[in-house]
Amino acid sequence: MRTSIRAGLIVGALLTAVLGAGCTPAPSTATTQVPSVSLPAPKTPPPPAATLVPAAAVGEVRVEPGPFTDRVRLTGLRLDAAASTVQGHLAITSDISDVLALDVHAAFYDAQGRLLGTGTFHYEEEEPTGGATHTGPRAVTSGIDVAVAAAPAVADATAVVVSIPVLVNE
Repeated sequence: MRTSIRAGLIVGALLTAVLGAGCTPAPSTATTQVPSVSLPAPKTPPPPAATLVPAAAVGEVRVEPGPFTDRVRLTGLRLDAAASTVQGHLAITSDISDVLALDVHAAFYDAQGRLLGTGTFHYEEEEPTGGATHTGPRAVTSGIDVAVAAAPAVADATAVVVSIPVLVNE
């Protein structure tokens, strides 16, 4: 009985191999174009440029256009070279809603346009827990004060490029 089962399995495997090999089409000589697949944007922003066109003036702060720059207003942006920081104020302009999460990146450059360091400001709205009312700071239309420090600290920064890779609001 075992021999007949074993023989049946072997014959079945051979038939599958022979029939499967005979059913495959001959390779085509024409090249088939495979459509490209669009993947979602990476969660982390691309690294800042290693060089930048030198600043027009010492202390220049540029805002890099991005997916969220049309939804916010950045005011009072200034480079504090002594503290290796860029500071300013961000307000939502697209609607009246709370900011739930925000990342502001800054790339610090010297007078020759070389990248010296980068920094990130991260803001995340705290959720109330256990049914308690929210008592933390709320960032609605009044906005958020932003300060981004360079890492490592830089002494010769003359220009900064600011970008907003993350913005989540209600």
